[in-house]
Amino acid sequence: MANDARHVVVLGIDGLRPDLVSESTMPHLAALASDGTWNRRHTTVFPSETRGALTALATGATAQVNGIAGNQFYIRGTSPDQVFTETTHDWWAADERLAGNLVKVPSISEVLHQAGRPFAVVTSSGPGVLPALNWKGQQRGQTGFNVRHPQIGYPHSFAARAHRSLKIPAGGISADGPMTAFRVFEREVWPYDKPAATILWCTEVDSVSHLHGLQSTQLREIMRACDDVIGELRAWRDAQPERDSITLFIVSDHGHVTIGGTVNVADALCQAGFKAAASFNDHATQVLVRPGRAVGLWLKHDDPALLRDIRDFMMEQVWFGGAFSPASEPGSTSGTVDGSLALELLGAGGERAPGLFVHLGKTPADNQTDQAGHVDSVFYDPGDNDLRIGGGTHGGAASRRVHGRSRGLRRGTRAGPGFRCSEFNHGHCAHNPVTAGDRRAEDDDRPRAGRRCAGE
Repeated sequence: MANDARHVVVLGIDGLRPDLVSESTMPHLAALASDGTWNRRHTTVFPSETRGALTALATGATAQVNGIAGNQFYIRGTSPDQVFTETTHDWWAADERLAGNLVKVPSISEVLHQAGRPFAVVTSSGPGVLPALNWKGQQRGQTGFNVRHPQIGYPHSFAARAHRSLKIPAGGISADGPMTAFRVFEREVWPYDKPAATILWCTEVDSVSHLHGLQSTQLREIMRACDDVIGELRAWRDAQPERDSITLFIVSDHGHVTIGGTVNVADALCQAGFKAAASFNDHATQVLVRPGRAVGLWLKHDDPALLRDIRDFMMEQVWFGGAFSPASEPGSTSGTVDGSLALELLGAGGERAPGLFVHLGKTPADNQTDQAGHVDSVFYDPGDNDLRIGGGTHGGAASRRVHGRSRGLRRGTRAGPGFRCSEFNHGHCAHNPVTAGDRRAEDDDRPRAGRRCAGE
C-alpha cells in the first residue's frame, strides 16, 4: 500500500560517510536501508559545509538561489568583512546588514507556517545550525531547541518545559546529545504538536571525525550511538497510532576526507607578492580569501590581469587541485577564468559567488598504502579553525557532481590555457552524503509495491 505521509521526521547525522555504514557499524541504519530506500544519487552542495548544506535542505535550493554560500562567504558592496554563520548572532547581524535578505528564498518553516501546519527542529549541534534549518521560525511560532545550547529554544513555554522534563543542564548536554534530542522530540514535541515536519540534527559524528579521524574507535563509538537513536526512532514510529502516515528519513549533509597536509592560502599569496587577507579592512588588500577545502577568492576590483596572475601562481602549487569560477556566459560549462569549470554546474554561482574557487587537491600521502588512518588524504586551509593533519575535513565538490564534466581535466593535463584540475573522478572530493528513506527502490529509483516506509 502506498504511504500516505502526513508527518515527516528527518534525522540528520552530520558528516556521515555512506561507505562507513554497514551491518556491523550501524545495524539499525543498514536495516532501514534494506527495508526502505537507500538513495545512491544523493549529492550535497558546494562548498560542502554544514550551514550551507542545511540551508539547502530547508529551502530546497542551492547556494546561488538561497544565498548561503557555505559556512562563511563574502558579499560585495556591503561590508569589508565576510559573513559568518557560526552563531545565531552571526545570522541576525548578517540579515541586518542585508536588509532582511540574508536567506533569499522561503524555507520549509515559512511554507508550513503559511499552510497553518507546525514545524519543529531539535538539534545537538553548534548554535548556527538552528537558524540554518528553521530561519526566523521563532517569529512564526514554530518550535526550535538545541540540547547543547539550551538557551537557544522557542517558544519559551516549550523550551522551559523541555529543559525541566529532560533535566538538561543550563550549560547544555555534553554527552549523549543525539539521544537527548530524540527524547525532546518524543516527549515534548510530538505529544503536543504532532508537527507536519520535524528535523532532528546531530553533529557528533562530524565533530569526532574532525578531531580523531575516519578510522578511529571514537568515530565508530559515536556512529553506534547515533544508530541507537535510529533504532529508537523506528520503535517510536511503530508505536504510534498514526504510524502509517509517518515517514522517516535519515540523511547527512556531507562526508569526510582526511587532512594530509595544511596550507594557508592567504599567506602563500602574500609570500608571492599579492596583497591577500581575510577581509578588506586594510585598504591595500587586493584579494579576500575564505579558507577551507574550497578556498574562495574575491577581488576588491574587477582586474582580469590580477586574476590571471593569481591563476598562474595557483596552478604551480602542489596543493592546487582544480578551480571553479562564474560561467563565462549563460549555460556554459566553462568558467570566466581560463581552464576552470563553471560554478553554476554545482549550483554555486550567482552574485555572492567569488571570482574564483580553488579546490585543494590530494596529498602525495594518498598514494601510500601504509598511511594508517588516512582515508582520501587531501590538503586543507584551516584558517582560524584548529583542524590538524590526520583529522577529517570536508568542503570540497562531491565527486558525483563533477564526474564526466571534469573528464580529462585531471592533474597534469591542461584545461585550456589555464588550470590543471585534480582527480574529481577518483573520490578525493566531498564524498556523497547519506540518504535513507521511505520506500524500497531498485536501480531505476522506482518505488516497489508492497514495501512500507523506512520507519515501518
